[in-house]
Parts: sequence; C-alpha cells; structure tokens
Amino acid sequence: MLGNLARIATLLGILLGLTAPADASRIYTAEVRGPIFTPVLQYFEIALDQAKAGGADALLVELDTPGGSLTTTKDLVQRILGAPVPVIVYVSPSGASATSAGTFVTLAAHVAAMAPGTTIGAAHPVSLLTNSEPNEVMEKKIENYAVSLIEAIAAQRGRNVAWAAEAVRASASITADQALEKKVIDLLSPSRAALLAAADGREVNVGDKKVRLATADPEFHAIEMTLEQRFYFFLAQPTVIFLLLLGGAAALYVELTHPGVTAPGVIGMICLVLAAIGLSIVPVNLTGAVLFGFGIVLLVSEIFLPSFGALGIGGIVCLIAGSMLLFQTAEAPGLEVNRGVVAATALAFSALLLGIGSLVLRSHRRPVTTGSEGMIGAVGTVRRRIAPLGKVAIVGELWDAEARDGATLEEGSTVEVVAVQGLRLVVAPLRR
Repeated sequence: MLGNLARIATLLGILLGLTAPADASRIYTAEVRGPIFTPVLQYFEIALDQAKAGGADALLVELDTPGGSLTTTKDLVQRILGAPVPVIVYVSPSGASATSAGTFVTLAAHVAAMAPGTTIGAAHPVSLLTNSEPNEVMEKKIENYAVSLIEAIAAQRGRNVAWAAEAVRASASITADQALEKKVIDLLSPSRAALLAAADGREVNVGDKKVRLATADPEFHAIEMTLEQRFYFFLAQPTVIFLLLLGGAAALYVELTHPGVTAPGVIGMICLVLAAIGLSIVPVNLTGAVLFGFGIVLLVSEIFLPSFGALGIGGIVCLIAGSMLLFQTAEAPGLEVNRGVVAATALAFSALLLGIGSLVLRSHRRPVTTGSEGMIGAVGTVRRRIAPLGKVAIVGELWDAEARDGATLEEGSTVEVVAVQGLRLVVAPLRR
C-alpha cells in the first residue's frame, strides 16, 4: 500500500514539474538617447554592476545617438567586450540611429539588433582643421586609429569587418535592412519582446566561455540614471549649451544696460557657469567658438552703435557659422546644435535688429527737440517788458530776449521763438 502511494506521489511530482511555468529570464535594461560622453560611461558601468549583482541573463541597451567622444567610446567598448553578462544593443525606436560613436558601440555588443526604419554608420572622425601638412598628418592618424579600432571590434564579434572600415573611411551609412543583409547586425526586430524572443538560445562569448542566452519570458529591471548623471547628461547636449550661452549673454546685457536690477546679472552668470560645465564635457571646435563669440560682440555693438544693419548682419552670419561649427570636432564627430534652434535664433535677432533700425530711422525723421535748434517754435510769456530787450519764460526757464524788428512787447504777452543768437532768444508775437 505504501509502495503504491509512493509511486503515485512520484507521478504527481513529475506531472507538476512538466506543467510548472519556467522561471522568467532576468533582463536588465538601460537607455542611451543622446551624445556619448563621460556621464554615459558612468551610467553603463553602474548598469553592468547591477546586472551582475542581480544575476541578469542579459543587459539590454536601447540606443539612439548622434555620436560622441572617441575616447569615451573606446572606454565604453572595452566595458562591453569585457562585460560579465551578455550585452544586447538595440537601436530603437524607428527613426533612431547609431551614428558615429554609436556604430562602435553597436558592433561591440554580444547581440546587435536594430528596429525597422533605423540607421547605422557615418563613423568618420570630423575635423575642420586647415589643409597644412601637419594637420593632414594628424587627421590621417585619427582616421587610421578609428579604422583599426572598429575593425578589431567587428572581427572579435564576427561581423562585417570590411563594411566597418568603410563606415569610418568613407562615412558609409546603411539602413537596418541593409545592416542585416551585410551581417553588420544579428537581428532585425520591431519590438523589444520580439528581439528577446529571437535572441533566446543564441550562443555568445562572454569572457572566455560560451553562454547560451536565456531571454524567453523576460522579466525587465530598468536601470535609471542617478540625478547627478541626468544633470551632466542634460548639460552635455549641444543645443542646451548653445541656449545657455545665448541666454547668459542676453541676461548680462540687460544687467549692464540697467544697473542695479541684479536678477538678470545673477541669472546670466548661472547660465554661463552651466554652459561652462557643459563645454568641459563636450569637446569644442576653436574656430566655431571664436565665430560664435565674435557674433555676440557684433550684435551687442549694433545695439549700442547703430550701423544701419552692417554690424548686425555680420553678427548674425558669425553667430550662425559659429553655431554650426561649435561642436564639429575630430574627437566627437556627429554632434551639432539643432538646426531649427539656430534658424529660430537667427530670425529672432533679425527681427530685433529690424525693429531697432526702424526706430533709428524714425528718430532721424523727427524734428529736433533738444539744443538751440529745439528752441525754435517754442512758446513762452514775456516776464519783463521787451523794448527792445527783456525777459521771457519758456518751459520754466527765464531767458534774455529781444523782439524781432525791434518791436516793443509788453509784459504778459505770449511770444514765439523765431531764432537763437548765442544765449539770447529772438521772439515775435504768437500768431493765433
């Protein structure tokens, strides 16, 4: 009897084991949406540490970046290649891109995937140096280094080495479909769930051992940036730096033209300090910085010294050119100020200068109301009989006066100024 009960218990255990749901895979997730600089590297290191400590089956990084620092990218790639857990890089959503530095990061992943409608490539280091021989040598060195780095990454992950080199040398850029066809990526997936389902069971090299991915039935654990990382990441945005510089300059101008207001000066200094923090994170093109600063100087000069648009137009041109070049560097290719913001700024300054110009033109057309010429036509009252000299009161002031044509004017008469001779007024009876 006991034997039968034991057999029944064993059978029930087997059946329960077959019907019990499999444990969900632990997938830690991180998002990188913006330029790749030191804050992103710190964020990724925290994500790896948390994924390892939590026993993650994989770390999923959703990527959308215009590029970033080549130095930071190299460090980030090293972390991915030596990661203790599988790293899946997913370029998403549709419309996103893994441009420049993003290409290195995507190729370094254990599993590289893209959403439909995304792009990858254009990894050539941008430099706006002159064409002198020393600079050409330096540009070539930077290019060769970037090519060797991306070739090593692609070779280690078994991806298209030839295309990877072309992405650096010729700024080649391809769509997600083309990337899958050329074996630049492993998977083309419309969603996070579809990606993890497709990646389940794939074998990848993690360190010196092969690991079979277990990504089915995922349980997601999002890794958020710390407040400090969010702050620095925000300040590293080229468009944010551009607006802080403009806002700071505008606020300081208000303070200088209205001494004692205080608030604009404080706000302006805070904006410029924040912009300086951002500039310490993001590499800056010196030519662009000089043009940008010179443009601000010219625009302010136009306000103080109206030149009928000459200084203003020059300032707008320098401001636009400086804004376009400000973040174009070999170290961080792909970064730029939002073109719409630059256009809006140029239009705003143009409207301001047009308004100032119209006011200046109107002031030139108005009759003179100051100085000796401004006295002509003024109306006053005789305070001391003019015969032929006397006193008249005009605009609260007592003036020496004489009558035109030597006429006599009695006290209390209303007169009009017809001429000015030094400090003496020539008056005549006011005609009604």
